[in-house]
Amino acid sequence: MAEGPENKSIELTTDYADHTINMKFSDNLTDDRERGYILSAAFFSFCAAQGLDKQAVIEMVSSHYDQFTGDNG
Repeated sequence: MAEGPENKSIELTTDYADHTINMKFSDNLTDDRERGYILSAAFFSFCAAQGLDKQAVIEMVSSHYDQFTGDNG
């Protein structure tokens, strides 16, 4: 009988003195696309659980994305 996929994890910690959010990935989570999928799924799930509609999420991303990319335009 075939086994299911292996469990993977992402640990988030904050460092308020450094103004950072740190991510630690399990050893079996090395593919950046898979990391991104899991993180974005968690973000969208959280937004939905908070009752945010699609437009609110779009506006949140539009308002705050640049501070994470360094893009001011």
